[in-house]
Amino acid sequence: MKANEPLEKRIPYLEDHMYTGTDLGLTYSTQNSLFKVWSPLAKKAWVNLYDTNESDKPLKKMEMTLDENVWSLTVDENLEGFFYTYSFLHDSTKTESADIYSKAVGLNGNRSAIVDLAKTNPSNWSDDFFTPAEKITDAVIWEVHVEDFSSDPQASFSSDNRGKYLAFAEEGVIVNDETDQPAGLDYLAESGINYVHLIPVFDFENNELSPAYNWGYDPKNYMVPEGKYASKPEDPVSRIKEFKEMIAALHRKNIGVVMDVVYNHTFFSETSHFQLNVPDYYYRQNSDGSWTNGSGCGNETASERKMMRKYIIESILYWVEEYHIDGFRFDLMGLHDVNTMNLLRETLNEKGYEHVILYGEPWNAGSVAIFEPNKPADKFHIGDLTDGIAIFNDEFRDAIKGSVFEKDAGGFLQGANGQDHSPYSNNDLIASILANTQIDAGRFHLPDEKKWARHPGQVITYSSAHDNLTLYDKLVASSNKGDNYERDIELIQMNKINAAILFTSLGGLFFMAGEEWGRTKFGDDNSFKSSIDINQLDWGRAYENKDLVNYYRGMMAIRHAYAPLRDNTNETGDAIYFSQLRENVLAYTIPDTSGDSDWSMMAVIVNTSQHTERVELKSSYPLPKEWMILANRHAAGLSSLGTVLGNSLLINPREALVLVAPK
Repeated sequence: MKANEPLEKRIPYLEDHMYTGTDLGLTYSTQNSLFKVWSPLAKKAWVNLYDTNESDKPLKKMEMTLDENVWSLTVDENLEGFFYTYSFLHDSTKTESADIYSKAVGLNGNRSAIVDLAKTNPSNWSDDFFTPAEKITDAVIWEVHVEDFSSDPQASFSSDNRGKYLAFAEEGVIVNDETDQPAGLDYLAESGINYVHLIPVFDFENNELSPAYNWGYDPKNYMVPEGKYASKPEDPVSRIKEFKEMIAALHRKNIGVVMDVVYNHTFFSETSHFQLNVPDYYYRQNSDGSWTNGSGCGNETASERKMMRKYIIESILYWVEEYHIDGFRFDLMGLHDVNTMNLLRETLNEKGYEHVILYGEPWNAGSVAIFEPNKPADKFHIGDLTDGIAIFNDEFRDAIKGSVFEKDAGGFLQGANGQDHSPYSNNDLIASILANTQIDAGRFHLPDEKKWARHPGQVITYSSAHDNLTLYDKLVASSNKGDNYERDIELIQMNKINAAILFTSLGGLFFMAGEEWGRTKFGDDNSFKSSIDINQLDWGRAYENKDLVNYYRGMMAIRHAYAPLRDNTNETGDAIYFSQLRENVLAYTIPDTSGDSDWSMMAVIVNTSQHTERVELKSSYPLPKEWMILANRHAAGLSSLGTVLGNSLLINPREALVLVAPK
């Protein structure tokens, strides 16, 4: 078989000549280094050894031998500190590439580096530990970009660590010299969140010495931390050790780390490391041989092909085992196939990593080039995904605040349901509060299509993420506030109502860093390469809006205290009862079906209309005669804010009430 044979011959040949071993890439020791690379159609392959990352010519070019579909070479000397690439002869074409299984790279990720990984471990790394959530519905996930976290000059991060991994390890950081205003790690430790979701931190295409901002959805080397966030990007060890130090610091505060992974495409196409290793294999093609583009970035990887599937699974395992990563969020998971995602989950479980959480975006950014018998891992095929894989609930995101694609359009928070300019109704939000697992919800019978998840463990419930407008900016745009992004009490109240609903909804919970203090990007709805001034967390705003921060913390405490809200089965969803009310008014009761709580029932009442409303609480369980108030328009938490009698209640405009009935 030749490398220039038609695709319809080459791809089946390569599928039949896969490699099943787990030692691809570099296996290093002080005595020798074993290089292995899969490229069965290459006529020849070499290892190029460089003394520096910048060297024009290799010190040595060593020919590899082909056996069991893999090119290999053993060098019997200590190569620590050197750099390497592979060269291939594909028919008459020569290519040179970094190792796609690189464990370390030089500056900008163009060459693989040889390091002793044992020397990259922080002190006591073997004792590093995090108590994971028992189930994903116990997770409260806080999404943040590394640079956003520590770039605000109001916060006292050290100048050396601003925008870097090590900022996450700093303790004692305060805002505007106020000792009672913690920022950074100390803030997180008090917040109530238990997972930090890091926007891409694998090596992506960029100038690692440039101050230019980038979210990082430009994959280059999937098994190496990004160098820009290290103190010395040119040092291959720096990025690895400091990344581990960040993880260890978060774990010491019992906060897990989720990586945002982008296996669905690569930044480069014709010159990507995948393409230079095995031309055309790792990507999907149209019938004419051109590359499909479901990612919107020029290419999409072929997860259903054996060696791409193997690569995804092995690289995820590497992050878990080498870096102690606690979860993964899959960008455009709808571009991956169901079998790959299921096999990944099964493999993690078999190796004792059931605690690692998996969730992703159940959509794509273009056409879907996955064909039977393969199925895309999107919302339409959630029934085919195994337990332990969750998807983002975009229906909750839009029903609560209006479509992300129409900045001026509102939803429930703005009291827009039932109005001509809003396509949403209470039905949409009710279904999403139930994690889209129910059709019957008390007095409501929802449309059949609103039930698409088997149980809440398949769903990530959220109102905002890094994409699109921040929640606060969406409220500004949809509430006729012009371009005023300063504190507005009406919008702060809507933000509190969002928290009351979000934290009393089923599913795993997720929110963008700063949502809890009214984060603004000044109306920028796609800030992937905007300035750091736009993107950075404004730690001062956390204290300007401390009432909102405390409200979020109070609602998280309520969620933690009441197990039915974190149920990953359908028992609680079956028992939740919604009263039949007019649009923009909700009232639902949540009984303690487990019997493990100090409360026998919870009631949530929300009114986003302009008028006082009377609601009649309903339940298929016995209702109490007296309720204790845990949250109102001002505050939320575990302390009583008073009591109310009976089950026919008045609720003010722009009000949220969370009530409980002690046993």
